[in-house]
Amino acid sequence: MADEDRDARLTSLEERLRKARGDDPAETQGDGAAPDGSRSNALGIAFRIGVDLVVGAIVGAIIGYAIDGWLETKPLFLIVFLILGFAAGIRNIMREAIKLQGPDDGQA
Repeated sequence: MADEDRDARLTSLEERLRKARGDDPAETQGDGAAPDGSRSNALGIAFRIGVDLVVGAIVGAIIGYAIDGWLETKPLFLIVFLILGFAAGIRNIMREAIKLQGPDDGQA
């Protein structure tokens, strides 16, 4: 009898641990997120994409502003380097997107 009670408790504990770990893919959390945290991962990727674009533009604008101040050609280099900063940000985003897609196995 003691062994049966112990087995039932162990089975119950295993089920609760499996639920807590999210081993059951059919279950989702209350907010609709998958148990593996894929929603938070997607949010992190979205923030990184936004930051890459904004930082590229800001760095380009700062460099352009500095060159304009040095050569007294305002706003020529500010505009040029702002565009280059956006291009660099988009290039970083594309590089990250390719990384996220995984390795290309050559099948089309």
